[in-house]
Amino acid sequence: MPKGGLVKGDGGSLLQVQLTDSETGQPIPLTGKTVTLRFSINKGPTVERTMTAMDQSIRPGWAQYQFTSTDLNASGEMKGEVRINAGQSDQLTTDRLFTEKVREPLP
Repeated sequence: MPKGGLVKGDGGSLLQVQLTDSETGQPIPLTGKTVTLRFSINKGPTVERTMTAMDQSIRPGWAQYQFTSTDLNASGEMKGEVRINAGQSDQLTTDRLFTEKVREPLP
């Protein structure tokens, strides 16, 4: 999850995740795959954003997304998941949701 948490309106928060096989614990190779972050704040609409696969020779299974200020348009609870190759026969979705607090900035 993002270090330091998330703040409403910030556009510099970075989410990095490592996707691993739930049975073997081994990283899932992301070369040539589409990785999508799917999240919702306060049970609102689900937002989908394309993540960037990191250098798989150095960081296998790792992907990242830098939030924009419009992504974090509300404070409250964010729930999310990551999906690989949406809509294809080899589609995988994380088996657990992540939860992160989005706080209000100080006045």
